[in-house]
Amino acid sequence: MPTATAQLPVVAMELTFLRDLPGFKGARHFVVEPFGDDEEGVFARLRCTDTVLVAGATPFVDLRLLVTSPGILWRDYEVELDDETVVDLELDHADDVMMLVIIHPRQPLSASTANLFSPIIVNRRTGHADQFVPAGTEQEIGWSVTTPLPLDRED
Repeated sequence: MPTATAQLPVVAMELTFLRDLPGFKGARHFVVEPFGDDEEGVFARLRCTDTVLVAGATPFVDLRLLVTSPGILWRDYEVELDDETVVDLELDHADDVMMLVIIHPRQPLSASTANLFSPIIVNRRTGHADQFVPAGTEQEIGWSVTTPLPLDRED
């Protein structure tokens, strides 16, 4: 099974998810919008262009999530992808893979967390994406749904 270790900056692009983003029925089309004036960066807005249903049937327009490329903040982050994900996303080369993780911003900033357990895997060549949920538990995988941000990281 291939391992994804991408430390790429987040780039502006359109994404089409193979399945609804978990928790958001109908959320399949997104735009990645890096913050700032550049076309790439550390953090970005993942903006859904679909009207989605949350909590069963409540329509929600303009869903926006904060995302980052995990390898930038967590240098040792890697995910072992299953064969099904590799085939479904047509990941022919390691260079095809871009990973995004959803950040849950909180006040104070030190209370913010990231979902490193189930990253979004993107085929940079096609724009196809899917949220990867590993078969193991958080303890087995070594990453959590509520991983604290490394605010005091040293380079």
